[in-house]
Amino acid sequence: MKFKLIVTSILALLALNACFATSVELNSSSLNVDKGDTFNLDLLIKDCPETMGFDNDELEYDENILNLTSITFSEVSNSGMPESRLSDGFISILWMSNQPSGNFTIATLSFEALDGGNTQITLNPTISNSEGTGSVDITVTNTNVSVYEPKPDLVITNVSIDPLKKYETNTVLVTVKNNGDFNASAFKVSLDAVTGVIDSDVEESIAGLNIGESTVVTFENITLGPNNLFDIIVDSENIIEESDETNNEISFGNQPSENAISAVLSCENDSVKTGETFDVTLTLNDLTTNRAAKAVEGELIFDSSVLKCNNFEFQLDASAANETYLENVTIENGVVTFSIVDGTIDEDTTIAVATFEALAVGNSNISLENLVVSDVNGYAFNNVSETEMNMIVQGPDALIESVEVSNPYYMEPAVIAVTVTNNGHQNIDSCSVNVYIDSDELDPLTVTDLGVGESKIVEFNWTPQKSKTFTVVTVLDSSDAVSEENEDNNQNTTHCTVTENSISAVLSCENDSVKTGETFDVALTLNDLTANRPAKAVEGALVFDSVVLECSNFEFQLDASEANETYLENITINSDNVTFSIVDGTIDENTIIAIATFEALAVGNSDISLENLVVSDVNGYAFNNVSETETNMIVQGPDVSVENVEVSNPYYMEPAIIKVTVANNGHQTVESCDVNVYIDSDELDPLTVTDLGVGESKIVEFNWTPQKSKTFTVVTVLDSSDAVSEENETNNQLTEQITISERTVSMEIYKKSETENQTVASIKLSGVVGYRQCNGYDVYISLDNLEAFEVNAIGETTNWSVTNNTLFITGYEFNKYGEFEIANITFNKTNNSISAIISECALSDSNGYAFNEIFTSNKIVNLNSIENIVLDSNVSELVNESTLETANNGEFNVTKIYFNNSDSIWIPETVENISITNETLNAMNEAVSNLENIDFDSITSEDDVSDIVDEIIDNMVVVSNYGFNITNITQKTVKDGNNAVSELRFTATNTSAKGFSIIRLPVGDLEISEIVVNNGTVNKTLEKDDIESTSGWYRIPVEGILEITLIKDPEVTLTFSSALPQTTSSSSSSHSSGGGSSYSSDIADDIESKTIKNFVSSATVLFGNGIDEQYAVQLREKVTDANGYTISGNAVIVGGPNANDFAKEYNEQFEIPISNENPGENKGVIQVLKVQDNSGNVVKSYTIVYIAGSDRLGTQAALEYFKTLDELPEGPITVKWTENGPVVVE
Repeated sequence: MKFKLIVTSILALLALNACFATSVELNSSSLNVDKGDTFNLDLLIKDCPETMGFDNDELEYDENILNLTSITFSEVSNSGMPESRLSDGFISILWMSNQPSGNFTIATLSFEALDGGNTQITLNPTISNSEGTGSVDITVTNTNVSVYEPKPDLVITNVSIDPLKKYETNTVLVTVKNNGDFNASAFKVSLDAVTGVIDSDVEESIAGLNIGESTVVTFENITLGPNNLFDIIVDSENIIEESDETNNEISFGNQPSENAISAVLSCENDSVKTGETFDVTLTLNDLTTNRAAKAVEGELIFDSSVLKCNNFEFQLDASAANETYLENVTIENGVVTFSIVDGTIDEDTTIAVATFEALAVGNSNISLENLVVSDVNGYAFNNVSETEMNMIVQGPDALIESVEVSNPYYMEPAVIAVTVTNNGHQNIDSCSVNVYIDSDELDPLTVTDLGVGESKIVEFNWTPQKSKTFTVVTVLDSSDAVSEENEDNNQNTTHCTVTENSISAVLSCENDSVKTGETFDVALTLNDLTANRPAKAVEGALVFDSVVLECSNFEFQLDASEANETYLENITINSDNVTFSIVDGTIDENTIIAIATFEALAVGNSDISLENLVVSDVNGYAFNNVSETETNMIVQGPDVSVENVEVSNPYYMEPAIIKVTVANNGHQTVESCDVNVYIDSDELDPLTVTDLGVGESKIVEFNWTPQKSKTFTVVTVLDSSDAVSEENETNNQLTEQITISERTVSMEIYKKSETENQTVASIKLSGVVGYRQCNGYDVYISLDNLEAFEVNAIGETTNWSVTNNTLFITGYEFNKYGEFEIANITFNKTNNSISAIISECALSDSNGYAFNEIFTSNKIVNLNSIENIVLDSNVSELVNESTLETANNGEFNVTKIYFNNSDSIWIPETVENISITNETLNAMNEAVSNLENIDFDSITSEDDVSDIVDEIIDNMVVVSNYGFNITNITQKTVKDGNNAVSELRFTATNTSAKGFSIIRLPVGDLEISEIVVNNGTVNKTLEKDDIESTSGWYRIPVEGILEITLIKDPEVTLTFSSALPQTTSSSSSSHSSGGGSSYSSDIADDIESKTIKNFVSSATVLFGNGIDEQYAVQLREKVTDANGYTISGNAVIVGGPNANDFAKEYNEQFEIPISNENPGENKGVIQVLKVQDNSGNVVKSYTIVYIAGSDRLGTQAALEYFKTLDELPEGPITVKWTENGPVVVE
C-alpha cells in the first residue's frame, strides 16, 4: 500500500510542475572564471506559450567585478523588433508575427571579469501573452559568478625556541610559507609580547617569497621570563594582499624551563670531639655564563646547644673594582645571617666558609633557610636545590635495635627481648631500659658496660591477660642520665597481637547406631592442652533426647584425690541432661575427662552435645577458644524420606503425572506410610506407600491437570500424622518449583492448488496433542484480490462470511489432534497478485479452554499486504512474489522475502517502516562475494583456521540494522584433538527499546557447532530457522553464508569447528578482529620475533616515495603506495608526513609528531596508535605502527631497530643512526 502511495505522490508532483513550467534563465546557474577573462552567457526561455513580447528592464551585477561588453540577439529575436542597452542590460523585443513558443534563445551576453570576487547576475524579465493583454507566469533562474584572482597566502608553519630557558637569551625560529598561487613581495614578521617575554616587540624583514617556498625567520637574543606567550604576525604591516588574511597570526606559548643550580654545605669530617673546631663550606654549583649569579643571601641554621659558630667569611673578591655593593654577616645563637652582592658568579664557586666549635656531645644539622640567589639582572633563581649536612660531637649513643615478643598467647608466659646497641664513640657504663604495655609499665631493667659497637639483649617477662593487639613502647635512658650523640633514637614503638591457643572438647562413641534396649558409652575428652597453660577445672552439661536415650551412669576419669589437690567433684543425672563439674590438679595433655553410659529407649536419633561448658586454667582463667564436637546416636528403626519429585508432561491444560520417589533409609521395614502433595495451596488426593523394605525405594504417582501457565510450588509430605516411628523425622518433606508452560500450536494458510481464475487454499493446524484435543476455532483472514467462493470447514457446526475483504470462518463440536486441516477455501481471483493473511484467530480445547500460544504462518502473500516493509521500486521488481511468507510468533511478525536470484531475507517486524533498498541488496550480495576472498582449502593447522576466522570477521556485513551497535569483536582458536575450534565473540547493543540486526558472515565450509546469546542473565542457544524465538535465530540463506538475526541486545558467541590433518603439536591463537599466529611468506627473514612477523603479516605496509619504498620492502615484499589509501585494517607507515599522505593524516595523533626538526638529525621514532573505524554499524579497531625519522638515516635507524623488537612497544622509542648501526636514545 505504501509503495502505491509513493508512486501516486510522484505523479501528482509531475502534474503540478507541468502547470508552472515557463522559465527564464541564463545557460549556466554558476560560473567560475579568472580575473581578466571574457565569457558569454545565453539568455534562454523554456516551455513558453506563444508570446508577443519579452522585456528585461535591468541586468543587475557588481560592476566592480564584471562589465557587460555586448548583447547579440538570436535569430528568433531578430525575427521581431529587438532593442537593447549595454549600460544597464535593458532588452526589449516585440513579435507582431511568427510569435515564438517552447524553448528558444533571446540573446548572447558577453562579459569581462574586472576584479576578483563573487557576484550574481540578476534578470528582471517579463513575457507577454500572444495577444499582448497580459503577462505569462514565469520562474527566473539567476547566475552566480565567481571571479578568481591569484594572490599569495602567507602562513606560519612552524615555531621553535632554543634553548627555551627562563631568564636566558633564546633564539626564536619562525618558518613562513607562501601557500598561495602568486609570488609575495617584501613583508615583515613581528614578535609581539603577550606575557612573560622580557625583550619583545621585535620585527624582521623578508625580501619576498615565491609560490610554495618557505623561509626561516630568526629572532635572536630573546630573553624569556617565567611564562612565555607571544603573538607571531606575518605581514605585520598588511602590505601584501592575500587570498586569506585570517591565517597570518598565531599565538605561541611553550613554557620555558629553568636550569637548576645547587647550594651545598660540606665538611671534611662527619664527627668531632668536644672542644674541637671544624669548617663548613657553602658552595654554589651548576652556574653558567648563560645566566650568571650576582647576589646570595640567607641564613645558616644549627643547634646552639651542641655547636657554636666562631667565624663566617665570604670567599668572593669583595672589592669596589669587582662591583661589590653589599657584604653583611651577623652571627647569633644558632643562626648566621649573611648577604653579599658580587660581580659575576658563572661557575661552581665557594661562597663562604663558616668555622664551628663543638660544645657538647650530640649532633646538629647545619642547614640553609630563606636562601635567595639572584642573577645579574636581579631575577631570583627559582630552581635551587639545597644540601644540608650533619655534624656529630662524639660520645656514646644507645639505641633500640629490635623488640621481639616470643609466645604471644593469652594467659601464657611471654618474653619480650629488647636488643640495645651502642652506635656511638664512647662506652656506656649503665643505661635504664623501660617497657610499657599499653598504659602498664613492666619492672625496669638495666644494661651495663655496653662497649662501642656492642649489642646486648635484656628480657622482660609478661603474661598477657587479654586477646588483643597491644602497643609495646620501649624507652632507653628515660632520665637522660647518659649524654648521647643522638637522643632521638632512644624509643621504639611496636605492636604485638596476642591470641589465645585453641583447645577442643570432643564427645565420641565407638558405634553410630544401636538397637532398642542396648547400652553404649560416650567419652568426653579435652585435647590440645600444653604445659604453658594447663587446665584445672571443667564444668558443663551433657544434653540428649530423653525420648530416645537415657543416661544410666556418668563417671570422671581423673585421679580425684586430696593429694592431687582435688577440691570439687559433682555429677547430677537428669532425664535429658547430665550436669557435671570437677576441679583437679593439672591437665596439660590430651585427657579423657569422663565417660557417660546410655541406654536406647525408642526408635529415633539423638544428638549428644555439650552446653554451658567452661574449662578453667590453673590460675582460674577461663579458656575462651574451646571448640566442641558433638556425637549422634541412631536407635534403629525405619526412616522414610522423599528422594525425588518429578513432573511429567508439565503443560497447561494437559494431564500431568507427579512422580514421588519414597525411600527407606532406616534399619526396619515400613508397613504403611501416607504421601501428601500440595500444589501451591491446593492438596491433591493423598496416596499410601506400603511394605517399604530397608534400603528400598518406591514411586507413587499423582494425577494433576495444570490450569495456569506459571511456576508452581510443589510440597511433598510423608507420614503427616506421625504414624511411623522413624530414626529421622526431619527428612519427610521436600519442596520443588515446577514451571508449567503451554505448547505452541501452529496455524498455517497455504495455497493448495491454483488455476487461471481460482485459487484453493487450506488452513492447517499442527502441534495439537492427544492430551488436549482441539474442539473449536474462529479465524479472520484479510484478503487482497480474492473473493471467497466456497468454504469447506470441519465441525458439527460451521459458518463463514465476508465483510470488508475479511473472511471469517468458525467451526466447533469436533475433536482432533496432530496435524489436520480445519478448512479448504476456494477463491476467485480478481488479480494475479493475491494475498490471504490470518489477521486474528482463536482455538479452544474439548474442555472449552482457549489455546493461548498460537503461531500463525501465511504463505499466500503479495507485496501490498506487507504494510510495515517498504521496498524500493527496483527492489520490488526482483521479488518472487509467489514465495512471500509472513508469520506471527506472538510478539511480532516475521516476513520472508525471496528474490529471483535464489537469495532471501527474513525480516522481524519489531519496528515500523522497515526499508529494503538497493543498499540492502548490495550488502546481501557483498557477503556472498566476500566468500571468494577467503581460502578455505589451505587449512593445515589451527593457526590457518585462526587466520580464516580473522578474515571472516573482516568480511562480515551488516545487511539490515535498526538500533543496534556491533562492538568488541574477538576470536580465539584452539586445537581440540584433531579439530580446530574457534570461538568468535561480539557484543550487539540495542540502543533503542525495539530493533533488530541481520548480520552475514562468509563461513564457507566451517562447521557451525553452536551460536549462544547471553542477555546478561541467561545463555540461550539460537536455533536454525527458529522464527518462533523472540531472541533471534540463524539460517544459511546461500551456501557458505551464515546469517544471524538478533532481536534482543546480547553478547554473542559463535563456535566453529574444522577438521585438521594429523599433527602432534598443540597451540592456541587469540585475536581482536585481526592478525593470526602464522604469517605471510613475503615477510622479511631478519625479523626475529614471531609476534612482530605476525603483526606485519596482518598489516598493510605503506610508503610515500621511492626512498621510503626501499625501506618498506625490508619488512615485506608486498607494499602499498600511501597516496589515496583509506584505513581498512592494521597498517605500518614507513616514512614521515612530507612524502606520505597517510602519515600526514595521522601524524599529529601520535605522541611524537615527525618533522624535519623532530626528533632531529639522524633520529627516528617507532610509535603505535590504536584507532577505531566507526563508519559502519560494526565498530572495528586497528593498530597503526609509525616508523619515521627527521631524515633518511633516522627512518632507516627506526626500521632496523623495529625488526629486532619482541613485542609492539607501549610507548615511543627514539633511535639514532650511528656508525655502529641503530642505537636507542634514552
